[in-house]
Amino acid sequence: MSSEKIRKIAKDIVKKDKALFDALMEYEKTGKIKTKKRMNFTIDKNVSNKFKKHCRDKGYNMSSKIEKAMRMIIKEG
Repeated sequence: MSSEKIRKIAKDIVKKDKALFDALMEYEKTGKIKTKKRMNFTIDKNVSNKFKKHCRDKGYNMSSKIEKAMRMIIKEG
């Protein structure tokens, strides 16, 4: 396959799904595909502390609980 054809395919992928293209580039560099993204939020200290304690007491992963809540909000539309 010519390099020009490969470039065209890559440009098409970027237009259709940039996240997929970025994942493929990451895989080429590291041999791994990341499926998680670090995010930064500002949350009320009291809520944050209570949530952290709740998760620790119950043995929950905080990130998983937040991700689940986000999925529910998205699903509700």
